[in-house]
Amino acid sequence: MKFFKAHANGFIALGLFTATFLALFFHGPRVGFTRDEGYYFIAAEHYSGWFRTLSKEPKKALTEKDIRRHFEVNREHPVLVKNLMAWSFLAFNPERARWNQNQGFKGLGSYARVMRLPAHLIAALGVALLFLFGCALASRRVGLFAALAFILAGRHFYHAHLACFDMPVAVAWLATVMAYRKAQDSFAWGVATGAVWGLAIAVKHNAFFLPILFVLHWLITEGHQFSLSRKGFKFPRIPVAFFSMLVLGPLIFVGHWPFLWNRTFERIGWYFNFHLQHVHYPWEYFGTLLTEAPFPWLYPFAVTALTLPLPTLVLGATGFFGVLGERLGHPLRAAWRWLGRLGGWRTGSHPEIAKKTWLEKSDGWLIWLNAFIPIFVVAIPTVPIFGGMKHWLNAMPFVCLLAALALDRVVTLLPVRILRPVYTYAVVAALALLPSLLGLIHIGPYGTSFYNSLAGGVPGAADLGMQRQYWSNNVTGVLPWVNQNVPAGKRLYLHEVNGECFRTYQRDGYLRADIKMSWMPEHADYTVYQYHREFTNIEYQLWQKNQSKKTEHGLYIDEVPIILVYRQRL
Repeated sequence: MKFFKAHANGFIALGLFTATFLALFFHGPRVGFTRDEGYYFIAAEHYSGWFRTLSKEPKKALTEKDIRRHFEVNREHPVLVKNLMAWSFLAFNPERARWNQNQGFKGLGSYARVMRLPAHLIAALGVALLFLFGCALASRRVGLFAALAFILAGRHFYHAHLACFDMPVAVAWLATVMAYRKAQDSFAWGVATGAVWGLAIAVKHNAFFLPILFVLHWLITEGHQFSLSRKGFKFPRIPVAFFSMLVLGPLIFVGHWPFLWNRTFERIGWYFNFHLQHVHYPWEYFGTLLTEAPFPWLYPFAVTALTLPLPTLVLGATGFFGVLGERLGHPLRAAWRWLGRLGGWRTGSHPEIAKKTWLEKSDGWLIWLNAFIPIFVVAIPTVPIFGGMKHWLNAMPFVCLLAALALDRVVTLLPVRILRPVYTYAVVAALALLPSLLGLIHIGPYGTSFYNSLAGGVPGAADLGMQRQYWSNNVTGVLPWVNQNVPAGKRLYLHEVNGECFRTYQRDGYLRADIKMSWMPEHADYTVYQYHREFTNIEYQLWQKNQSKKTEHGLYIDEVPIILVYRQRL
């Protein structure tokens, strides 16, 4: 029993990891494939071919010709996650499935499950790490609330399913920050920080911003040690982590990616140039179709406000400004006390609050910067804004940590105590998480359509003129009808679904194998159209061609049309 008490946090982290993984694994077959996943599936299969060759003919595998043949596919992204997908594919070698009218989606998706398996494991690890980080920063209950608030958010839970890089890089970002924090007092962790960051940039390019953030944190917390006097220039100690990141990061980045082993600088230059000149995709935002830069700087803040569950949003904002106020000093603390009096509580005179800080200086700035910088980067008007909040998902674990810290203080400030403090916290925390859980259940597998109660849910977001969905995954909502009603041999146009995903739907048994793919709606017998404002011309063309607006079937969320099925009538 003593052993379990001594390692309670570890066992709780293991429980969170297991529960998250099982939830993703068993819910996964309901979540449709994104356009990007189709490309990554193909890339992983190509890479698996290289690993086969490496095991049998190492000399051949290491030649430029063989490396290029396998790794030139999807060269715009690092290959760590795709390599893991390739190993999963080699290990489990999934069989093809077939649509069963009686079973529906039960038992389907074996290929996608295998390809998504690494992402599920990484997302589960992220939840466990967030819990442990919260324990290290404050307390067990802070860590537990932060972890649950993060994974129960509708958009976060959706992205945790995908064989993509947004959730993995968020987890790698979190792990690097945790390592950097421990490196403040440990040489070994200083070295480890460089290795963890190397893995992070091997996931996705977002992690290249971490050194800038760490240097900023160092300047803020240690900048007072800079001085110039007759004795010379006094310089604060440079963290070992900086040197480690400078050396180990590039080595791991190049070492994990065979395509960079030849013509290294040329190919790294191409990689950065691709992302610096990334194409802009149209995006609907408050009734305006954003098509080119400059984009509204408020975009990531507004989307966060409308997609993060409301209690988490309010608590996260409270923690954000609370920590900032504590760091900036008296003016903001005075404003906080004034707001407290306005709200009916006495923030300055409460004895438990008076002796309790949000976070000590270094931790406070570290969490605050990680919650703010990723969102700030996307707020720059020239940065592409497609993909909703997935491009600043790496900020969300820290927002949830701030939310957990705020909840801790809110419970302390409650004027009436009916239960013991620990039970009071449990009740308030459960009530704060309940909207997240209910929203998750309500939106089901259609996570890109999730909006919170501030937006008015899906109907409110539609009225506001916000993007209803992205990435084409919601098409699974109509595939059962397609399988049961489309005659054999007919041509089907799945709007915004690429050929790779179409074939995967057939391979995994979501779509009958006798249905033919059409590349254009005018050549199709049936069109599955997903609502995007930039594609309304396609729907108008269907109405004109059929001389009717009648649909055969559709996916509606709270009566809002998401996916519509049209049959060619003329």
